[in-house]
Amino acid sequence: MSAVEGLTIYGPKDAEKRAGVITFNINDVHPHDVATVLDADGIAVRAGHHCAQPLMKWLDVSATARASFYLYNTEEDIDKLVSGLVKTKEYFSNVF
Repeated sequence: MSAVEGLTIYGPKDAEKRAGVITFNINDVHPHDVATVLDADGIAVRAGHHCAQPLMKWLDVSATARASFYLYNTEEDIDKLVSGLVKTKEYFSNVF
């Protein structure tokens, strides 16, 4: 995911200090729009405040998108998410 240009990932960069949750934003695209486009491709993410409005204020963002991973996720699932993020970014770069 970190290879996607314009994608901001929040939290530690060290994988050893992360859980199975990645919170992110795509520059100039509202997280709810990101979630909607990904959903159309069968990719489920959450968008919003995630019950953490003080954190959103501290990050100076209106909301974030969040992908969660667990034992049942495959590398193919991750590749599909990354492809979906690239597609979302390209779609909205053509809109603006």
